[in-house]
Amino acid sequence: MREPLVQRQRSVAGATVLSVLLATAATVVLLAAYGFDPGALAHPGSIVDKGAGVAQLFRWGALLDMASYLPLAPLVLYLHDRLRERGAVLVPVLTAGGLAYVLIGGIGGALLASAGPPLVEGYATASDAGREAARLTLETLGHAVFVGLFGTLELIPLGVWLLGVGWLLRREWPRFAVVSVIAGAGALASSARSGLTGRTLVDVEGPLDLVILSAAGLVIVWQLWLAARLWRGSAG
Repeated sequence: MREPLVQRQRSVAGATVLSVLLATAATVVLLAAYGFDPGALAHPGSIVDKGAGVAQLFRWGALLDMASYLPLAPLVLYLHDRLRERGAVLVPVLTAGGLAYVLIGGIGGALLASAGPPLVEGYATASDAGREAARLTLETLGHAVFVGLFGTLELIPLGVWLLGVGWLLRREWPRFAVVSVIAGAGALASSARSGLTGRTLVDVEGPLDLVILSAAGLVIVWQLWLAARLWRGSAG
């Protein structure tokens, strides 16, 4: 029984690392589409000024972002099996939160990839009224995804999942649990910030925003740390 367990752990570890790599690639490609200006994401419609040539870049960035969420599903299910004996009521709620995060994030990426590029491509040949409509539509779509889905909604189940996993592992892996709790609290705080202010995750205006973003960003450390433990077979 030991060998299948190790194989499963390593498969989950590989999928978790793949998620990080895809998310990193998506970030680079999307930033490239916006001229490597993170502040431009606060005004998603501004991408039409970059020309029709960035449409494919935008599409690939969004598709990579969508794909980055999907490999996390095996991790969510693995942790469900790993922790279900510790919390018969809590663990199903946490698993639902983890899967909701995967689903919401994937939907956001798919929306950007399917609806964004046609607006960028059509902007160059549209009339003045058509251009304004395209810009406004893309601005609205961008805010719905970057603020509504990525910045607010998906971070709620993610935060709950990270907090719960950290709580259940607090005695066995105390340092990892601390990172999990901080990342979870950061995700919830970031969700509240975006929801209340209408600003994107990367729209930093002060020290508090930087602290919140840094805490939420620990989810990457959390993923890689957990993947390393799984690969070594120390999480069985």
